Amino acid sequence: MSSVLRGDGDLSLVKGERDIQHHLCQGPNEDNIIAIEADGDLLMKVHGQPGEPTLYYQVSSIVLQKASPYFDRLLDPNKFSEGLAFETQLKSLKDRYPDVTAAPAVALPVIHISDVGQIPARYPSKNVVTHFFDILHDTNSFWVMTGTLSNHIALLAILADRFDATKPVLDHITDQGWTHTNKETKENKKESSQSSLRSKEILWRQRIFAGVILGVQDWVVSYSRLLIDTGSERWRIASDAQIHVDDEAPWWYLPRGLEGETVLLI
Repeated sequence: MSSVLRGDGDLSLVKGERDIQHHLCQGPNEDNIIAIEADGDLLMKVHGQPGEPTLYYQVSSIVLQKASPYFDRLLDPNKFSEGLAFETQLKSLKDRYPDVTAAPAVALPVIHISDVGQIPARYPSKNVVTHFFDILHDTNSFWVMTGTLSNHIALLAILADRFDATKPVLDHITDQGWTHTNKETKENKKESSQSSLRSKEILWRQRIFAGVILGVQDWVVSYSRLLIDTGSERWRIASDAQIHVDDEAPWWYLPRGLEGETVLLI
């Protein structure tokens, strides 16, 4: 067996938040388990944003490993301590429940996910994390869109990038028709017509950001052109220290060098 590395691990808490996080971070129970896969053999323990409770997502380890190279590595007992712990806990569970699907969800092995990516603090993580796991399982769990369509897609892109699952997320938004220009124009028409220039820039940046991460080239080209033609609030601010827009969301720092390239095209 190769040496086992530690993967995600527990959340390191800021001292001032320890008490509230201790209160919010409870063990799995019927109130904090979200069943993405009713016959799932694993609980993913996901720490929410500050002030949000910790939630447990019942998922299928096999589905996750097929959908994401990240989870495939994380759940490998020969590579990460999480995978070894999962294997050990699952063997113990099978001693009590030969049919794991008959075991209560609270008894399932638990893997801690302390970092779900750069989701801005202002956005609750529950809705988009639920949708993300739903996409990986190709199920129809109940999820709620976080903000506008562009905002929700950008948050999904953050998760897809963090957990190396861009293909299933891209396939999903394509199947939903969200990559079609007519579709997105219809759904964002009211928002765009009533929003300020800053709000429009956020929408454009979210589309560019998601386009880069998920590989939707039309978004990158079309919305970059709008941004170049209009100019950016970020470019007009003298230093990064002065930026307080949208909690410094990652779309204000376009990835893979695109921010700098866009500025040079002005």
